[in-house]
Amino acid sequence: MLKTFKTFLAIALVFLIGCSQSQEKSATAMQPAFPEARYLTAEGSGQTEVEARRQALAELSGIFESKVHAETTSFARAAIGPDNDELFEKNVESKIAIISSVRLTGAQIGRVWQDAAAPGAYHALAVIDRSQAGRGWADQLETVTAKTEAQVTNIEYTTGRFQRLLALNRITVGLLQKQALESRLRVLNYPARSSLDVDIRPITAELAGLRSRLRFFVKFSGENSQIVADRLSEAFTANGLLIGNSLNEADALISGYVESQPLSLNNPRAQFVRATATVKIIETGTRATVATLSENIRKGHVDPAEAARKAVSALADTLAERLIFEIGFGGGDATD
Repeated sequence: MLKTFKTFLAIALVFLIGCSQSQEKSATAMQPAFPEARYLTAEGSGQTEVEARRQALAELSGIFESKVHAETTSFARAAIGPDNDELFEKNVESKIAIISSVRLTGAQIGRVWQDAAAPGAYHALAVIDRSQAGRGWADQLETVTAKTEAQVTNIEYTTGRFQRLLALNRITVGLLQKQALESRLRVLNYPARSSLDVDIRPITAELAGLRSRLRFFVKFSGENSQIVADRLSEAFTANGLLIGNSLNEADALISGYVESQPLSLNNPRAQFVRATATVKIIETGTRATVATLSENIRKGHVDPAEAARKAVSALADTLAERLIFEIGFGGGDATD
């Protein structure tokens, strides 16, 4: 009798342990692989696994970009007064478009599966760890805050009209970056915020005012240099920057030298020429060289003179884009 009872007790104990383990496994199976508290997720689909993966990552980026763009645009619009012209507003909008774009370092595909109801369709889940991404953006926010605080302090000692415009442009970009990073962190529910408290409205007001008065004088020498001077003047005007008729009335001088060099490439069908230019941006009041850049482009044609003209024309377009970017009115800010 005692032996039978012990056998029954052993069987019951094994049964209870088995039930307990089964319940634990069942509870674990019910838990999401990527809990919302830790991960931000987005689903994508496509006709191939590669397409589904790409779409999932794009959807995840879109979660950030839509919110960041909306909040940063709202922040900027509140700072742009009625006196600011349309070109200035478009320039700020182009900066926001660049700042709002997100490279999701640390994003990965959590899982991929096929749709049972639609054979041939794939689904993918993109995931990003909130804490890991948050720490990275919080570090960037700290860097942007320190840099912009220093620029705000230094603007007090910046007197030249052109250099002051560059400084104000840097501060504007820094404040937009700050807003964008804080928006990204809000998407992640990550508790980080900048200590920088600066009113952007007087900054954009002065920046717009300087831009409306600032004049550039373009002076180039060398072969086909007039092509470069004309193209730069056209590009500056198209971006709302004024070109002066003389150096005396200009706040900044765009000075450069253009040369063309024939190349021996042993090509019987075309002659190739390399056009090169070195350019300086000089503030006329202080005579300070604000930026120096060089560029070269190669073009070919059956006629060497036409090859040189084509090379200089392409060079002029590239220089115009770079110079406007250097000044800080080409959508980004390269004046750092």
